This record gives sequence, C-alpha cells and structure tokens, in this order.
Amino acid sequence: NDFQPRFGFSYLASKNTVIRGGYGIYYDQTRSGANGLLSYGSQGFTQSTSPVTTYNNDGATPYLSLSNPFPNGLILPPGSSLGLLNDVGYGAIGPLRTAAAARTPYEQSWSFGIQHQFGSDTVLDIEYIGKKGTRLYFAGNNNLDVLPKSVESLTSDQINNLGNYVPNPFASLLTGSYYANSPLSSPTVQAFQLLLPYPQFTSVTTDEPPTAFSTYHSLQIAVEKRYSYGLELSTNFTWSKSIDDSSIYDGNVAWLANGNNSGNNIQDPNNPSGERALSTFDMPYQFKFNYTYDLPFGRGRTFLRNMPRALDLAIGGWKTAGVWTVHDGFPLQFVVTNGGTPIWTYGAQRPDVVGTPQLTGGSDGNWINNYFANPQVFQIPQPYTLGDVSRTVGSVRSPFFFSTNLSIMKEFALSPKDEALRLELRLEAENAFNHPVFGTPDTVVGDPNFGVISYTSVGPRQCQLAMKLYF
Repeated sequence: NDFQPRFGFSYLASKNTVIRGGYGIYYDQTRSGANGLLSYGSQGFTQSTSPVTTYNNDGATPYLSLSNPFPNGLILPPGSSLGLLNDVGYGAIGPLRTAAAARTPYEQSWSFGIQHQFGSDTVLDIEYIGKKGTRLYFAGNNNLDVLPKSVESLTSDQINNLGNYVPNPFASLLTGSYYANSPLSSPTVQAFQLLLPYPQFTSVTTDEPPTAFSTYHSLQIAVEKRYSYGLELSTNFTWSKSIDDSSIYDGNVAWLANGNNSGNNIQDPNNPSGERALSTFDMPYQFKFNYTYDLPFGRGRTFLRNMPRALDLAIGGWKTAGVWTVHDGFPLQFVVTNGGTPIWTYGAQRPDVVGTPQLTGGSDGNWINNYFANPQVFQIPQPYTLGDVSRTVGSVRSPFFFSTNLSIMKEFALSPKDEALRLELRLEAENAFNHPVFGTPDTVVGDPNFGVISYTSVGPRQCQLAMKLYF
C-alpha cells in the first residue's frame, strides 16, 4: 500500500522567468521484518554469563579464579524450550506483530519557486519548501512496561513508598542457573515492579514504533553567477522552522534517534506527544557565500595582458576563493542534575520555568561564564513531578556560528609550448580570521557550572600549503 505519487510543473512566465513547483510522497525502508534494516529481538537464543566475583556477592569473599572464572557454570540459552516463559525474569524484547507497528514511515515534500535570469550568467532563485514526516520511528517510545498515568495523581510520599521492597511472588518460580542473574529471583522487589503492566519482566521493549511526526517549512533564496570575467559565485539564504517529537543533533548530522532529553529519555512515557517541540537541529537563519575569482592581472587577462613572461611569474595567474558561513544557534535542552527525582519507570525530570529566559548581552567576556541573564527562572521541580519546560527551548539558543575558509592560488606556466604543463601553489586557511565559535553552555539545572561555556565548536585557524603539477 506504499503508493508514492509525485508530480511537478515548470512554466515559462517570460523570457527570463520560470515558475516551478512539485509534490511527492517518499517512503522510508521498514526497520522490521526479514528485509528490514535490523532484526529486533533474539531472546532465548542468545545468553551471557556474568562472573560472580565474590561469594553471594558479599563483596568480601573471593569466589572466582582465572582457572574457573564462572564458578556457577555457563548459563546456556534455553532456545524455545521455555515457551511463553521465555524472557520471564529478564527484559522482554522483540517486534510487535500489529498492523500499527508494521506501518512504513513516509515523508511528503512540496515546493514552489520562481527563477529569474539577469543578463547571461546570473540566476535568482526564490523557493518555498515544505516537508511533513509521518509515522517516523520514535526513539525511546518503545518501553511498554511503565507505571500507568494514574500514578501521577498520587502524593509524593505515596510515590516514594513505591520504591520500598516487598515480598517477591516470582522468587519461588525463577530458580536454577538460568535465573541466577535475574533481579526477579531475589526474595524481595520494589513495590512498583508489581504494579507494572508486565511485572514478570524487568522491562518490555519493542522496536521503535512509527509514531513520531515532523514538519519543516523554509524560504530559500539563492543567487548563482556562472563563471565569467574570472568570477564565479553562489550565495544562499534560508529562513526555516523544524518541529518534531524526537531528534538529536551532534554537530554534523541530525536524525530522529536517542538523545539527551529526547528519544529514550521521554519525561512522561504515557504522553509521548508531549515531546513535540522545535527540532534539536532547528536553525531559523542560515547564510552561505562562496566564490572563486581569477584576479584580472597577468598575461591574457584584463590588465597587463601583454606583460613579459618573467614578470607574469610574480604578478599574473593569481586566484582566490572563499566560503563564508553564518547561521543562528540551535535550541537548548535543559535537564536537572542527575535526572532529578522522576516517577518510577519515567524518564529524567526537566526543570520548571517561572519566567522568560534571556541571554546575557555585551561582549564575549560578559556571557561566556554567565550565558543566561536570569538563570533563576529555571528551577528544579518537586520530586516525582513533571517539569514544565519543553524538550527544546527556542527563546534561548546556542551561540551563533560564523566561520570563513579562504584560499589563494598561483599558477605557473612551465612551458611556452605546452599549456597543459603548469604548476599550482595553493595556500588554504580554515577559520581564516581565527574567530571563536563557542559551544553550547551547560544546561544542567542545579549544576555549579550552569550557564558556563567550556569549549569552542570550531578549532583555531589552520593553514596548509599544497603544490600540484599538471601535465
């Protein structure tokens, strides 16, 4: 049923103006099944044996030796012999055999734009691009063994008492070497374990369900000048907004996956839709400019085109190039020291916010160690409550990004009879102006370094000299 219609159009509105647009549906590859990206769950057919270092785990009496590192013997996988008892006492893991779990993620993409040509070599392109992701894999929303939402209505003391140990009804059933490493073979368990939907398992996880959504809207403006008069350049500006349920950005690539305060750290697993917020890689403004320019001096060029060959070795044949990049910062994710005190089986707490977060202005020295002008608006929530700050906060972002990579080149003709024989020298500089690009501030509420930036995301200026021989 994964029907993927696509269409597009192009209309010549005038001699130098074209209107374009299109729409399409694109399906992702399914993660589950024989032809999926991975097979999820092989319980009963894989097993690991942990060494028992001390007798009865008393931490004092040596129990193993190099000649017998597993004094209780190796735990063998039971295969299918346990039937429905497979995984009992351990974490149950595997795919869900439901129609909803088998749905294929897909994206709708649409665009509308105008292109206009100026002269013979310059094109202006203004385009709106939109995308909507549906049934995307929701990392972290795959734990089925969590306390019901009704637990949130209990008092703090009542929730705290769920951590008390009570007699374990499974202890007499989970005997033998296979259950030696099972937490449910102990005489007592914490009370909340017996209130879970599947108390016989330590956890119940499935493949990441296709329940996440995303939206993206952008205005993209680009100007491109084809090579003429020694100059070639392109520049583009993007104004955009991206929203999703679960995403992470590691500085190089973004995807819907595990991440701090997203993915497998859902604060309220009974309300995954509460994770919907700005994408961690949301970037409202981005500007990029790149060019190459043959300086107009030297033999065969605009100025001094007939200069002596010896003088041309020093003056002619120079070329320069550069890439300039400027973009806004990313939204910040705030957490609580050590995850706070969340409800049992819930994800780490997020802080409460009691005002509008603001950034410290002024020079770099003013805000490197005090990035937030009013850090007191972020507060640690009460134990066993849900913090009210969203997964990402766009009103305060990481520092903006500015970087320039430049190069200068010089060509030498080595033979007056063979134009192909020439030597090129190139000097390249990354972060040519040695401009610091600061990293993300500490966003752990309650940490002594909250609001402190301790690193830069772009290194210092680096130069390299290269030589190339053409023949």
